[in-house]
Amino acid sequence: MIETAPAVLTIRPAVFGDLDEITDLESRSFPAPWKREFFESEIDAEFRLNLVARAPDGRFAGYVFCAWVLDEIHVHKIAVQEEWRRSGLGTALMKEVIAFGLRNDSYQIFLEVRPSNTPAKRMYQKLGFEISGRRKAYYPDGEDAIVMVRELHRS
Repeated sequence: MIETAPAVLTIRPAVFGDLDEITDLESRSFPAPWKREFFESEIDAEFRLNLVARAPDGRFAGYVFCAWVLDEIHVHKIAVQEEWRRSGLGTALMKEVIAFGLRNDSYQIFLEVRPSNTPAKRMYQKLGFEISGRRKAYYPDGEDAIVMVRELHRS
């Protein structure tokens, strides 16, 4: 049994040295993966929040890549190694995004998810994301995307 992710993993900003592991996980996680060059161009780009998670022994566990403009954040990519799925890591990564948004006066976080990705949709809903629309034939295989948004409320 794997301990829950937040208790044992370190989440930190992505660096160029993470690119091989990021692109490997990406290619195993998505039918139309981003190319390495896309991730590489995001690492040092302005207005980006790119995080990776690692186990105490250094093993790569997952990533999230986001962009923000003014008061909006857009989650471009998130993936978790199979051995860490359903451990809370995806939730932990998204909570880091939410916390970043709150610290930086963002009002909304947007993302797209496949209608067929039930586990991801459930996770996002538990984090307060709501369905706000649909993009027809968004993915290269023709599947639509559900657009979800999380309003950020500050006290």
